[in-house]
Amino acid sequence: MQIRLYARLLVSLTLLALLTSSVDGTGLLLGPDARLAWAEPANQSGADDTDRELLEKSLTIVEINRELQRTQSRRAVVQQQMDSNRSQLAAEELRLQSRKKKAGDALADYYMGKQERLLGALLHVKSLAELLRALDYMDVMARSDRRAIDEYRSRAQKLRNGYAELEKRQSELDELERTLLARRQRQQTLQRQLEDGIDGSSNPDELRGQIGELQQLWESEGRDKLRTYFRALAKAMNKLPDWLQDNPDYLKLDKSGYTLKLPDKALNQFIQEQDPTLSSFSFRFENGEVIASGSKGNLRLEASGRYEVVEEPKNGIRFRITELSFNGLKLPQETVDELEKSFNLGFYPGKFVSFLRIDSVAIEESSLVLRFKFSF
Repeated sequence: MQIRLYARLLVSLTLLALLTSSVDGTGLLLGPDARLAWAEPANQSGADDTDRELLEKSLTIVEINRELQRTQSRRAVVQQQMDSNRSQLAAEELRLQSRKKKAGDALADYYMGKQERLLGALLHVKSLAELLRALDYMDVMARSDRRAIDEYRSRAQKLRNGYAELEKRQSELDELERTLLARRQRQQTLQRQLEDGIDGSSNPDELRGQIGELQQLWESEGRDKLRTYFRALAKAMNKLPDWLQDNPDYLKLDKSGYTLKLPDKALNQFIQEQDPTLSSFSFRFENGEVIASGSKGNLRLEASGRYEVVEEPKNGIRFRITELSFNGLKLPQETVDELEKSFNLGFYPGKFVSFLRIDSVAIEESSLVLRFKFSF
């Protein structure tokens, strides 16, 4: 009996030792389960600041590499357009030479007295029929001369416009080259810092594996999910004016004018009704900020920022992101810029009430508050 008891105790201690050895000092699972540990936002909060900074740098490098590819593609397109424009302009210059000769001949005829000789010939006609034929001939000559001059002017202007466009393309290409160089330098600097940080960590192999898994998770799922959320949000916000018309209780008239007070709960109900994709997405209005977040499985995305009044291309409010995070890790400005460029989460009152324009926007008591002025 004692031997059997000792055997059970030995097995239990062995299992406990195996489980303990698979967990490091931060509580993160190692080996095959490392990705799941970093995928869960709750576990990431236990990472020390140095590891967190290295993980964020790894995401920044991924996004800069993507921007490098995009910039290189854009540069290739611009270069191709410039080469095509140069060929077209060279051909246009050759065509312009013939138009220039015709226009020159017409002007020479005018200044050398051809018109006066034709008018003098009218004095020698002997019949009405000859007079009419002479007048028709003079009209044909005059129209031909005018056409030659007008065609030359038109093609010359087209050529000047073409060269102006070529200069713009060259300026764009120069700017792309500068951007490309700056991004390459930043990418190389961050890559060196990342490698130095990994080599100086307590467990380089473990950290390198976590970084690889995090980058793979972001590229295979995270980025697409983020864009899916923002695409659905942009479409939903475009429908908000129609929804407010059906729910006018949020718009009040007081002594200072019209005020729209939209609680975050009401906005969440609206967006989640628009698209099943947004069922796990929500807004929070707190401490003067707008916080938009969503999660699915082992992915969590959050964007915080503010709404600001804009006048171009029309009066409204637009969401400006101040911080964007993936599973608790801050994403770089490149990702923020690309999202704001691709998706507009704004609200434009002209679709709702044509005679009102937004004067101010604020966050008050978990609500988005818009104050309007009359616009006639």
